[in-house]
Amino acid sequence: MKNLLTRLVPGVLALCLCLSACGGGGETAAKNYDPAATAQALLDSRAFTDTLDTLDKDTAAAMYGIDASTITDSAVYTSLSMGAEEIAVLTLTDEAAAKTAKEALDKRVSDQIEALKSYMPAEVDKLNHAIVEQSGNTALLVVAADAAAAQKVLDGLN
Repeated sequence: MKNLLTRLVPGVLALCLCLSACGGGGETAAKNYDPAATAQALLDSRAFTDTLDTLDKDTAAAMYGIDASTITDSAVYTSLSMGAEEIAVLTLTDEAAAKTAKEALDKRVSDQIEALKSYMPAEVDKLNHAIVEQSGNTALLVVAADAAAAQKVLDGLN
């Protein structure tokens, strides 16, 4: 048995090294979402059960705690029923601002979970499946009834 292990271990290690070398291949280009087109594609996806309405850039910046001067373009939709569903697609001045915005969007999700857990527990499940991304100079938040459908839309963009 020991002899078998002695012969197998080097082969397994070599295989692991080969597979890890093949994995990355190089960096993929940052996916920058167009705010209006992305939001519309998400709205059209039927991933949302709430009626959503738009927020202007300044109101959205205040709600998320983001410096409005760093947002160059945006499409933000929130639930009219006080539910958790929302879409925020933000283009920011640079990657650092986008990273800061992503952190603010993450905080929004955790704050919403805390606020809604006692009186709207069904909304918390939506928040637990929230999609929060930062890529290049864009930041994105999607809280949908059907997170898989929303993710499918995002995967199909760019």
